[in-house]
Amino acid sequence: MQLIGLILSYALEILFWAMWVRFFVDLTRSINPSWKPSGLILIVAETALTITDPMVKFVRRIIPTIRFGAVALDFGWTIVLIGIVIAQNLVRQLH
Repeated sequence: MQLIGLILSYALEILFWAMWVRFFVDLTRSINPSWKPSGLILIVAETALTITDPMVKFVRRIIPTIRFGAVALDFGWTIVLIGIVIAQNLVRQLH
């Protein structure tokens, strides 16, 4: 049981940091749409986006982007990150 808890803990930690990489990649793309990562940054960014895309897209289907004129609020990333933090706390309590 401790091994499963340890594996889940590490997996959630990797997922947590992948979400933050996704945040910075999305932020950079919104500031500079012509930005194209290269080298190691490309590998890290592509891995993070590949890992996090299914969860964020699932939440976006349930809670669509809210638009206020030119401003759009997307809660997909935030809800997934909150879910990961809650799961981390549950695993720590069970571990």
